[in-house]
Amino acid sequence: MRKIYLLIITAFISIAAYSQTEVGTWQFEVGTSAFGENTIKHGTSTGFNLFSTDGTTIFSIGAEGGYFFQDNTAIKFGLGYTDLDFTNFLTYKLGFKHYAGGNVPIQIDLTGATNEDQDTFGGGTIDTPDPLWLGFQVGYAAFFSDNVAFEPTIRYNASLNKDFTDEGILELKFNFVIFF
Repeated sequence: MRKIYLLIITAFISIAAYSQTEVGTWQFEVGTSAFGENTIKHGTSTGFNLFSTDGTTIFSIGAEGGYFFQDNTAIKFGLGYTDLDFTNFLTYKLGFKHYAGGNVPIQIDLTGATNEDQDTFGGGTIDTPDPLWLGFQVGYAAFFSDNVAFEPTIRYNASLNKDFTDEGILELKFNFVIFF
């Protein structure tokens, strides 16, 4: 009996998820990512983050949006702002998000950032190159209601700019998505 209830609940969630990812639907997404010790990754942020270690504080704010141009597939865009102790970045994102089975979001995007000012670090002024990443993301959309979902995801940003960093960035993200 328990298996039957689980099957019914799963079917209901899948049907509700599909109706939110139809052509013409918009989505608005805010979230955060789990931070590690690598401060470079905060240039990829289009979410809310606060991190402090060894006297360095990093703050990020941003959001993403998308438009479903076909069922289960949206074109995504995002903006974010990161304030580091020694410089600031304006982050942008453009890509695609597909909901496999209606509730497994898979995203591929290009994420970049522009350095908002000259760095003043150690008494001198230096230029920081603008970072650029190719992002891959997969997760699960748990729908709380017809138009609100919680999406925990795993994301990997592959560096496309070796002048900034040649390291990739692995993140665990926690997003809330509103569909309208």
